[in-house]
Amino acid sequence: MAVMTVVFFWAMRSTDFFSNTFHVRSLRGSTDEMMSALYLQVSIISQALIFVTRSHSWCFTERPGFLLCAAFVVAQIVATVIAVFANFGFAHIRGIGWGWAGVIWLYSLVTFVPLDLFKFAIRYVLSGRAWNNLLQNKTAFTTKKNYGREEREAQWATKQRSLHGLDIEAGGGDRSFELPEIAEQAKRRAEFARLREKNTLRGHLESAAKVRGIDINAVRTPFYSM
Repeated sequence: MAVMTVVFFWAMRSTDFFSNTFHVRSLRGSTDEMMSALYLQVSIISQALIFVTRSHSWCFTERPGFLLCAAFVVAQIVATVIAVFANFGFAHIRGIGWGWAGVIWLYSLVTFVPLDLFKFAIRYVLSGRAWNNLLQNKTAFTTKKNYGREEREAQWATKQRSLHGLDIEAGGGDRSFELPEIAEQAKRRAEFARLREKNTLRGHLESAAKVRGIDINAVRTPFYSM
C-alpha cells in the first residue's frame, strides 16, 4: 500500500498521466489540492485493508459483518466529501472536485485487488514451508535435474528397504530402479495379509478383535490360545 501511495503521489505531482488518461485538470503546482487527493487515497486503501486481513481466503468469499461495512461506507463518504469540498487552510487541504474523487476511487480499487495475492504469499513465507524448500530440501537454487527428484526418490527407496527389513546396498549410487520392486513387495504383503484374514480362523479372530478394539494378547481364557 505504501508503494502504491508513493506511485500515486509521483504520478500526480510529476506527470500528466491522470490528466491525459481521465481528462481531469492537473494538480501539479497546487500543494493543497495534492494533499487533499493524497488524503482521500490513503483513507480509502488503508481502511479497505481490513477486508483482506479479516479473511482466510479471497476477501470476497467471506461476508463481513454489517457494522464493519457500515463503518467503512460512512467513513469513506465523509473522507470523500472532505476531499471534494473542504478548504482547510490550517491543514493545507483544498477541494479537488468530483472528477478527481472518481479517479482516486478507481485507482484505489485497482490497487486493492492484488492485496489478497500478497496476503497468500506472506502467509506461505511465515508458515515455514518456503524456508524448508530453501534450506532443508534445498530446491530453491539447485542445479540438479528436476530439482534433485531422482536423489530424493533414491533416499526414499533406501528408507523403505530399511523399514521392510531388506538389504541396503553399499555405496551412494542411484537406486531409483528399486522403487517398482519395493512397491511390488508391499503389494504382495498386503495381499497375503488380506487372504490370511479372510481364510484362517486366527485371521477372522484378529480382524473381529481389531474392529471391536480388543487386545487378543491380553485375553486369558482356557478356550482359546494364540
